[in-house]
Amino acid sequence: MDYFFFTGSFVFFIFLFKKELLVDTESFKIILGISVALFLVGLALHFTEAGRSMSGALLGPLLTLGLFHVCRQFFLKYYNREPKDTFLNFGKGLAADRLFNIVYGVLALFLLMFVTAVMLELAKAGW
Repeated sequence: MDYFFFTGSFVFFIFLFKKELLVDTESFKIILGISVALFLVGLALHFTEAGRSMSGALLGPLLTLGLFHVCRQFFLKYYNREPKDTFLNFGKGLAADRLFNIVYGVLALFLLMFVTAVMLELAKAGW
């Protein structure tokens, strides 16, 4: 059942390896469509597998995509520019970008784990 969590981390992996896809309008629409489809599949599996599955992780892509959008809007509001990728970039003047990446990364992982655990417990309880 680990493949559910791996698939649920879809948006997080895009953030890690190709963040510009989350910013580009066309690719964002495609990612949004895939995330909505995974969300619906996750809900369907949740109600059909009766507590034996971590399919709640499939709700994660849509939620983490929304979280990215909210974090990005805050960054755009305060810094009037897109956040830069700071992976292995130790240049000066990137503190806000590093903070954005750390905050989003930690919150996204927490959200993925939290949603998966809550949905698993709900399934075990008969919901």
